[in-house]
Amino acid sequence: MARDYRRREPEKTVLYRVVQNNLATFVARAGQRGRTIPWFVKRELESYLDCGILSRGFVRVACQSCRNEHLVALSCKGRGFCSSCGGRHMTASAAHLVDNVFPTRAPVRQWVVSLPIRLRYLLAYDKELCARAVTLFVREISRWYRWCAKAELGLDSVQEARCGSVTVVQRFDSALRLNLHFHTLALDGVYLRDEDGKPTFYALPEPTTEDVARVAGWVRDKLQALTGVRGFDADDEPQLDLLAEEEPLLAECSAASITGTVASGRRAGRSVVRVREPALAGWRGDSPPERCANVDGFSIHANVSVRAGDRKRLEKVARYITRPPIASERLEELPDGRVQYVLRRPWSDGTTAVIYEPLELIDRLVALVPPPGFHRVRYHGVLAPAAPERPAVVPKKPSSSRTKRRKNYCWAELMKRAFDFDVLVCPRCSGRMRVLATIMEREAIRAILGACGFPADSPPPAPVEPPPGKSAWDAA
Repeated sequence: MARDYRRREPEKTVLYRVVQNNLATFVARAGQRGRTIPWFVKRELESYLDCGILSRGFVRVACQSCRNEHLVALSCKGRGFCSSCGGRHMTASAAHLVDNVFPTRAPVRQWVVSLPIRLRYLLAYDKELCARAVTLFVREISRWYRWCAKAELGLDSVQEARCGSVTVVQRFDSALRLNLHFHTLALDGVYLRDEDGKPTFYALPEPTTEDVARVAGWVRDKLQALTGVRGFDADDEPQLDLLAEEEPLLAECSAASITGTVASGRRAGRSVVRVREPALAGWRGDSPPERCANVDGFSIHANVSVRAGDRKRLEKVARYITRPPIASERLEELPDGRVQYVLRRPWSDGTTAVIYEPLELIDRLVALVPPPGFHRVRYHGVLAPAAPERPAVVPKKPSSSRTKRRKNYCWAELMKRAFDFDVLVCPRCSGRMRVLATIMEREAIRAILGACGFPADSPPPAPVEPPPGKSAWDAA
């Protein structure tokens, strides 16, 4: 029997209520301190309050047989902290990587690099510097694969070996802090051209912990040299903080988020409240895991791999590295009005959750919004769009001449892929449902919602009067 579609009702979630009831206060307090809200952050916060709300527009979907109908609210297509839009992006990106990018007969290894605190701040809003840092990280991984291939396969030159990878830039950690780091899915081997010039894949032995430490040292040297060119050192304070001069509110929120402190308000400068369980302290053991190394704050982990042909696990790993920053099910409201976010796994000191006051949580959301033009997914080597080997490496197109390679997936396809649930199957008669219309006109929205018994207006925000003079919103 077909499952019934149910709207996700974002207005009932903890995160929505926090933003809805405290955003005006956040803006007013920022204005009192002479701070402005960057326009892209303003757009993200405003759009989030409209995401999934029927009174802001919806799509009518009806069964062709029994005329059963339901309404699907429009999304904000956010790039920052929206769990729904982030989940859609996660599912679509993972599907694209598995269907159209990664070869079916090549194993894949995940390489993750975490950066020193100073570099996280430098790269978080400098898209050019971040792009160069990603390129250097991938280049050092490829360097190891090429030298390994030369030793294992007896190559005359490391230039004969061709590598391939996809890197995702993540901006968050499990406590919603700004923690810029890179996840790279690399082909666990190299391509060599045969006598006919066709690229052939050769798997290589998995790296040892010493190999990972060697790569970490290379990455440290190259990234410190890169930041030194711009007058910065990874361990020292910058001579000039352009972000603080141009966007002081963003700089304050970002610096506090990175260091785990509070950006503003009565607890400014103090550490975020943690929930600790002493019995869980040190649960990971004294010895570090295999294929994990830390060199002067540059930590690399390369212990996750996917066997050739295991497409389900590959898609699972791809979803993990493209996931949204906030897991709504781990966010709960406490009786005193504060918000608790449960960690995915305990920290080494026994911390199991962090507690934010509502305005502190909005500070964190501001830091999680990427600047415009900040590309999260990057392709390298034989998987790069312009690579000459790419057509022979990526999965073949469908045999049917009428079927084209898919890059964009519709809402129903993503729902089925993520939840094994076909939302276009009617729960009453199992007939096929189709989209009738997209409703955007205000009067039509009110009439349809009223007839269906839904509220015709958006949930009202908590009333807060802005301070005298220009508000932070107006200045943006």
